[in-house]
Amino acid sequence: EFRRVLFRSSMLPPITLGGGIPDPTTLPRQALAEAMARAVDTEALDDSPLRYGGPEGYEPLRAELARRYTRDRGFAVGSEHFLLTNGSAGAIDQICAAFITPGDVIITEAPTFSGTLRTFRGHSAEIVPIGMDNDGMLVDELEPLIERLKAQGKRVKLIYTISNFHNPMGVTLSLPRREELIRIAARHSAFVLDDDAYGELYFPGWDRPPALSALSECHGVITVGTFSKIIATGLRVGWIHATPEVLDRVTRVRFEMGNSPLLQKMLYEFCKDGHLDQHIQSMRKVYLAKLDTLCDALRDHCEPYVKFRRPHGGFFLWVELQGGLDGREVQQAAIAEGLIAAAGYGFFPDRVDSGDHMRLALDR
Repeated sequence: EFRRVLFRSSMLPPITLGGGIPDPTTLPRQALAEAMARAVDTEALDDSPLRYGGPEGYEPLRAELARRYTRDRGFAVGSEHFLLTNGSAGAIDQICAAFITPGDVIITEAPTFSGTLRTFRGHSAEIVPIGMDNDGMLVDELEPLIERLKAQGKRVKLIYTISNFHNPMGVTLSLPRREELIRIAARHSAFVLDDDAYGELYFPGWDRPPALSALSECHGVITVGTFSKIIATGLRVGWIHATPEVLDRVTRVRFEMGNSPLLQKMLYEFCKDGHLDQHIQSMRKVYLAKLDTLCDALRDHCEPYVKFRRPHGGFFLWVELQGGLDGREVQQAAIAEGLIAAAGYGFFPDRVDSGDHMRLALDR
């Protein structure tokens, strides 16, 4: 009966729960317009926002990021610990260009963000998965995995994690596992690549664990972040957070003359007077309300057929299908009913989802 009802065609406008894109109603259009006006102030003689920038990016914005990281993550850093990029995807691409040669091994969580898997494959890396549970990466399995790879003559260069509000699972890496991950990576001379696109989007009443970069004092950990998830995807401004020595290696292979100084100055103008903090606080409330609505609807209408764990923040709810339901079939049935969502198999390096899951994003 459930399958038959699912496959009815729908005349309703589609509901999109597929992408992890900020809700259009949350976009701070007026504040951004005012920030852009300040960035191109016609009374000022400074034309730097309208010229090429350097490979590191607009220094005041990097200093603002350093101020926020020092305040929120408990380890003092400066602008020299940040490099501005074309979103977090561009950050990961540049990290791979700097550190990955064809055949190098990157260990990734399974499941993980499919876009990053494409980037890794584009740099001809060998992707080796490691499992996940409700506390994040199964770090107990990491060292034996690295030892097996070493015995095969392979070198692990990066260990990729989404430590906060994982995409797609929504879970957060526990503090003991964070500490052990850093220790294991250091023993084997591998970098931890922490994709922290969602770390600011925690819900009220939750205490986030210390950042991997703070626990390691930036040594051996490369963090990427982005304004895409906390403001708007169209900005395409992100960053790499690491030691100056690591960032210097990245800039040596950077040949696109940097990103837009105009956008970076606009973002600095937006951030400097507290607008970003106010905006993030409002977004947390919006996404908490969306999560409440989604969880209530799943319990009321789908409970015999789905199981899920409520996340403490971020964009995503990872739903485990019950009763032998197949993720691909449910995805197609949902489309017929006017709901767009991602089937779980696309988030596994081998594209095999043994548990059959769906990822629901808090988009609309």
